[in-house]
Amino acid sequence: MKIIDSHTHWGPSLRLWGVNITTEELLTQAKQSGVEKIVIFPFPSTAIANAGINDTLIEEAKKIEQFIPYYYLPENLKPIPREKGFRGGKWHWVRGIQDCSSNYEVLEDPQLERFIEASEEIDLPIVFEEELAFTERFIRRTNRLKVIIPHLGMLGGSPLDFLEAFKERENVYFDTALASSGLIEKFIETIGPERVLFGSDIPFGTMKGELEKILSLKISIKEKELLLGGNLERLIS
Repeated sequence: MKIIDSHTHWGPSLRLWGVNITTEELLTQAKQSGVEKIVIFPFPSTAIANAGINDTLIEEAKKIEQFIPYYYLPENLKPIPREKGFRGGKWHWVRGIQDCSSNYEVLEDPQLERFIEASEEIDLPIVFEEELAFTERFIRRTNRLKVIIPHLGMLGGSPLDFLEAFKERENVYFDTALASSGLIEKFIETIGPERVLFGSDIPFGTMKGELEKILSLKISIKEKELLLGGNLERLIS
């Protein structure tokens, strides 16, 4: 069973004093838990302060075959530069207050339509984190863009409200990072295993702990294979 962690942070955090997730830390956790591939993206605070962290991250990913690099989307809405080797993107409370408040003026920015069109053409997934109402308005504008909502939506509102809002939207996926086993099971029952992805959210979770939740679910091996790697491989191919 191939296991891919679809949600980890890499590098220093300017917001969390003293936190720096090294390559060695991620590879150690992967070895301990049997994870073969790791999606990495920068911490929001670092990426906002230093756009060059994206270049540093992609250079590290070129050296480490286990890494799947995601581009931290800047506040000027520059699309993922796929030609550099990025396999996805991370959208995080753009121009808002991190983990707290969305900036709805972004939805009126003329550049947003160009961003969506370009992102649809690039055809790579975007881990998208905003308030539920913001996310709903964004998703209405695209049927093609592959959007992954992290934590089953926990940081943007109620996961069950996210589930209800997007259960019919086949281009919307969810990752399991930090969610309870019961919630994960509810999502699988409602939208099927094809739209749920395993993630750890290191350093806020651990690969081993988050993986154990998936392995303990009362679903088939085939369904676990989808959550643990099959779905992500399909999205980034």
